[in-house]
Amino acid sequence: MGNLTFLHKLCISVCWGLLLMYTAAERQYFISSHNASWADARNHCQVCFKEMVTLTPENAHIIAKIINSTHWIGLRKYINYNDTYNETDDYDSDYDYYNSTNTSSKSFGTPWTRWANGDPLSFQNWYPGFPLFKSPLPKIDCCSCSCTCPAPPRTTTTTKTTTPSAPTVTSPSSTRSTTGFPTGSVVPKNSSGEPTGPNITVTDVTDSTDLYNVETEKGVSMNVTDWANFTQGANFTRTGITQAWESTTANAVHTTDSPWTTTPQLPIFSTCERSPMLPPVIPENNKNYIENSCVVVLAFGPWVERECFEKLPFICYEDRFMGAINISKITSSSAALQWDQGPGDISHYRFEAFSRDGSWNVTEDMHYSSYTLVSLTPGTGYDVKVFAVKCDRDLNPLSGSFYTIPGEVQDLHVTNFTETTVSLSWKKPKGNYGFFEVIAVPASGTKNHKKTVKEENMVFDGLTQGTKYNFIFTTGVDDRSMWSENVSISNCTLPGKVSNLIALENKDTGLTLQWDPPKGNYMGFKVMASGENGILDVNVTNPTNLLDKPYKVIVSGLQNGTKYYFSVKVSGVCGLEGKIESITAYTAPGPVSGLKLTPTHNTIVASWDFIPNPGSDVKYRAKLFLNGTEEKPPLQDTENKNVKFKDLKSSTLYEVHAYVVLNNLESPVQKASTVTREFDFI
Repeated sequence: MGNLTFLHKLCISVCWGLLLMYTAAERQYFISSHNASWADARNHCQVCFKEMVTLTPENAHIIAKIINSTHWIGLRKYINYNDTYNETDDYDSDYDYYNSTNTSSKSFGTPWTRWANGDPLSFQNWYPGFPLFKSPLPKIDCCSCSCTCPAPPRTTTTTKTTTPSAPTVTSPSSTRSTTGFPTGSVVPKNSSGEPTGPNITVTDVTDSTDLYNVETEKGVSMNVTDWANFTQGANFTRTGITQAWESTTANAVHTTDSPWTTTPQLPIFSTCERSPMLPPVIPENNKNYIENSCVVVLAFGPWVERECFEKLPFICYEDRFMGAINISKITSSSAALQWDQGPGDISHYRFEAFSRDGSWNVTEDMHYSSYTLVSLTPGTGYDVKVFAVKCDRDLNPLSGSFYTIPGEVQDLHVTNFTETTVSLSWKKPKGNYGFFEVIAVPASGTKNHKKTVKEENMVFDGLTQGTKYNFIFTTGVDDRSMWSENVSISNCTLPGKVSNLIALENKDTGLTLQWDPPKGNYMGFKVMASGENGILDVNVTNPTNLLDKPYKVIVSGLQNGTKYYFSVKVSGVCGLEGKIESITAYTAPGPVSGLKLTPTHNTIVASWDFIPNPGSDVKYRAKLFLNGTEEKPPLQDTENKNVKFKDLKSSTLYEVHAYVVLNNLESPVQKASTVTREFDFI
């Protein structure tokens, strides 16, 4: 394309683009007639179509228009694009919630990567909030601990001084711990009695030699000092805790220094036991989270996740089957057909063929992709359709059409011909036909002539005169795709006739004929002469070339003063002759004889003899010359055999020319001279 202009390059590029666009596969979409799980739906699409639908910006609006409810589409959170996927029906989502962080212990690879057909997920149209992702849970222990310690002896001092911010402890029992440390469940409360902190479980410690351990419901271990700091200034309710100094009905009043006084003891050891804890509150989005979800498209277009085992309607797609039928080995009665195999699992093919004139048809189911039609009619059009059947569904039919070869014309013959036409007749062939094409090929190698007819006869016109033609007949069908064998016949056109035929240089024993040759081709000319007694044998010579215009011949051996009929015919090819062109002409008469001059001093009398041919209407003409110059005025032609010249000069030499005139043709001249006499004055 180096020598092309930019405009040419642009046009070529646009043409290629349009070609590629219109030859691209046309995608078709199919709505299921039943509900199925995502896996079963995909399997059905792969068997009966190509795959579950893949949504793109180009087809999303099309899908939205053809559905009115939720449908499976070809998207799943974890999918192997090699047409396999991991089932998750046995997946324990509760286990994953409590035994993992944000990813499942069962790895399915990277989610949301490809469609079922392997296309990358380059377009997404999720409903707000989808897809759902699992929130991480806080780090927790699996259980709580309770501790039992031996109570060491100690001294407790109770002071009645009260403080408004001192905690209030309610005890259901007056039994005091042997250690002097309250036991039971402690729940901190505010001034209005509402809980303000975690429950604290305190058990009696009998063998502790160190600090007392306290454990909250959140699994936080505290020693005594921490516990005092934790409870300082807080209102809490004590359950099952007994102090030695308090009664079952009165509230314990603590001093501002310490709620009790103990005597330091040697460290003692506590015993702790773990007990199960209730699970924490799970975030709401985690409750709706689906580990290996499948995707549906809502009736108005957006996508959401659903459990893959749900039975829902689904959408399949398939590229329109754009195969072709190859038709070969066509004869007048048979044809071989072969077609492209259909996509996927084709159960069989349904073959349909019928003639366009409605006289024949055939329908057949088959499992192969070829077929031979036989017993067809010559020159007939046939239409063929092949349906690839998949899951009892007809795919886009493959269509083809053809004509059988027509038969040849019968009994071809020539009925007439002229200078420029040839009439032909024939019988139509067996079967059907569209038309007859006739080509006239001239033997001279000039331009061919072609005509098309539907009848069984024709007049082929516009031909060249005097030319041999070979007429080739071929039977054709309407779309000009099939032709019969050739049938031919030869014939010649007549040569034309001469024009402007005239007689020149008429003499007493001969004359010259001149004419213009005809148009077209000719081989020669034939000249004939006839008189009152029939055709004469005359001599004809050709002083000019055959192709000269005008053409001349000299005819001799004629009789003088005679009326002749001259005919000229053109000789052509195939032994044909053109039409005759004729004229009537006379030979000049013979000369007078016995010319005698009788002079006086001022006159000359000329006389002669002449015997005319029978039936000849001759006249005579005499001319007087003085010193080689004809005297004026000349005399009129006369039927008499003498004339008198008057008013001449005396003693002068004169010459007389005498002619016989026949049809304005002068005979050969006859001359005589004489001197007028001297003038006599007597």
